[in-house]
Amino acid sequence: MLIDLLNSSNYIMVNMDAIRIFGLNTAVYCAELLNIYKKAVTKKKLYDDVYFKIDREYIKKQTSIEVEDQLKCDANLLKVNIIKINEENPDIIFFDVEVYASILSSEDVKLLEKVSTKVKVSNPKGTKQAQRDRIIIALKDSIECKTYEVLDGLKGWIDSIMADPKRYLSKQQVAAFKDRLDDYCNGDLQKALEIIRLATVHAYVDCQWAINVYERDNRPARMSIPITNTVRVTEQKKTVEVGEDAF
Repeated sequence: MLIDLLNSSNYIMVNMDAIRIFGLNTAVYCAELLNIYKKAVTKKKLYDDVYFKIDREYIKKQTSIEVEDQLKCDANLLKVNIIKINEENPDIIFFDVEVYASILSSEDVKLLEKVSTKVKVSNPKGTKQAQRDRIIIALKDSIECKTYEVLDGLKGWIDSIMADPKRYLSKQQVAAFKDRLDDYCNGDLQKALEIIRLATVHAYVDCQWAINVYERDNRPARMSIPITNTVRVTEQKKTVEVGEDAF
């Protein structure tokens, strides 16, 4: 209905000073972070009492700010200490309301110019790594496993592949690795952990490569035939034909 379209819940209130200092995108992003933070506090869904988890697809839907641009906002806001990012998950954030408010209310022209310069960088450092961290988390979350040791090992294997910035993994590759591991090990936990270890050490994407190394290392040793210095004595026949060489 028309009244639903015009309802205030379909709008985001953005501080004009924030737009001037941070730019429109970052100001809108901050406004949405504050909305999410308020809901997290109300619903008691904070991590370590201050951090809250965000759904970047939801923010994209609410603000039209693409995920990559959200990460750029994060990188810029980090530089002025408005937010902090959880080390294990870039989607878990602490928003320092006091710092944000102090910047908006500041009358120090030089300070505001300095802040504005820092947060308006179009391609800040750290954005690519943040994107990669989100991919790694998504890959780990996609693992279907009930055994803690195997799950932990597979997470370490993912880290070993993704440690090389030129390499990538897909969820399909992770699933294929796990399926082959299950088929080969057939419930043998120690065998599974050893194959995962080999795949991690060598940064193998394909589980079969690790299986090949495992089989080579565990191949039964061949039996060797002992060699002795015994001399075999044979009967020598005398040669009687004239002209034939004798040995």
